[in-house]
Amino acid sequence: MADTISELDKYLESTTKSKALWEDAKNYLPGGDSRNSIFWAPYPIFVDRAQGCHVVDSDGTDRLDFIGTMTTLILGHSPKSVVDVIGQQMDKGMVYNAPSAHQTRLAKLLCDRIPSFDLVRFTNSGTEATLNTIRAARAVTGKSKIAKVEGGYHGSHDQVSVSVRTNPAKSGERTRPDSMPATEGLGEGTLDQVIVVPFNETAIAKQRLEENKDDLAAVIIEPMLGSVGMLPATSEFLTMLREFTTENGIILIFDEVISYRAAMGGCQEYYGITPDMTSLGKIIGGGFSIGAFGGTKSIMDLYDPSQTGGPRVAHAGTFNANPMTMLAGAATLDELTPEVYQKLEEMTDYLRAEILKVGAELEVPIQVTGLGSLFGIHFTSEELVGYRDIAAEDSAFRHKVFLGLLNEGILMASNLVGAVSTEIGKTEIDTFTSALRRVLERALAPAS
Repeated sequence: MADTISELDKYLESTTKSKALWEDAKNYLPGGDSRNSIFWAPYPIFVDRAQGCHVVDSDGTDRLDFIGTMTTLILGHSPKSVVDVIGQQMDKGMVYNAPSAHQTRLAKLLCDRIPSFDLVRFTNSGTEATLNTIRAARAVTGKSKIAKVEGGYHGSHDQVSVSVRTNPAKSGERTRPDSMPATEGLGEGTLDQVIVVPFNETAIAKQRLEENKDDLAAVIIEPMLGSVGMLPATSEFLTMLREFTTENGIILIFDEVISYRAAMGGCQEYYGITPDMTSLGKIIGGGFSIGAFGGTKSIMDLYDPSQTGGPRVAHAGTFNANPMTMLAGAATLDELTPEVYQKLEEMTDYLRAEILKVGAELEVPIQVTGLGSLFGIHFTSEELVGYRDIAAEDSAFRHKVFLGLLNEGILMASNLVGAVSTEIGKTEIDTFTSALRRVLERALAPAS
């Protein structure tokens, strides 16, 4: 197997049932699914079951899971602690038209751990969480514009569907990125409300922010660019944002939906920089749909319905803080002790080091980014500063590697980002790196 076609052919041969299921699904779902983020060419695998760090597809192929449902399953699939509490709750009702004590418990766990949280509210997705942080910032400041970094992903609502995965050749200068739509169908004037700055280019970004400071309600940022490549921010860059927003009465929002894996208190604990508001999701739901947003009491009181005149900012959702999700989330956080976080980081550091060894031995330029239990693989020797450096990588080669890893029994995200769960140890990591070696050897072999 010496070229892309060979990896593709092997994939096609081994996933015939997944292909049939995908073809059927397309009759009822556009593109055969409800999530564009998990589609890959020519079609994705369909999963029948999963346990621990293993997923088994409809063709019976068992793969090691190095992505955990887009970084969500930090304890692996169906951990006993979560399964047990969910099983007990099912006989008591799955959703109520009233609050339960379960949300208070999860809220307390988060407020105790997240430096920026005085108070927190729950949603059903990270998208809803970031939407509410921006809405709150506008209510507090009376201003409407926001700033974000190029390549930053904050969900799928209009205000953040700007300059996510853009074509750099059509997106203006690197130092002054244009506000580019991430999708068709954005509301009129959306792009005019979003200022885009380059990631990790401190002086340039500050100048751009200074030009718009009188109109900015918020700066929203992933402390680590997650879905586009697990690229951490520099301390210098985040410090600038904190100082700039404080000096100008602008709300600083950390989107930690992904980066909360970096430490018990998220990236804000890791960097020692506390934002005004934070959005969360993924791991805090224990495998169930969830989002959360929180911040200082003065901001979060905007949502208080018991105050005279009712809440200043509306927020509802039938399934917000449902007992199933709250219990699963609390059971997960209970297991995420400092010792567990340390072990996860050690395992991921070992993985990063072993990947680099493979690259050095095969003389392939490889960089491995990420923090904590998150990692991204990049085949380049160029310095990775921001989104445009990641966008410049050879996408065809990366897809070849991705398909090759699938063929070798390894599941990651299609853009080669991954996450280590507590179910993954050195044995699984050694299996991963051995598989990567074989894939790269095939990819580098001369065509026959």
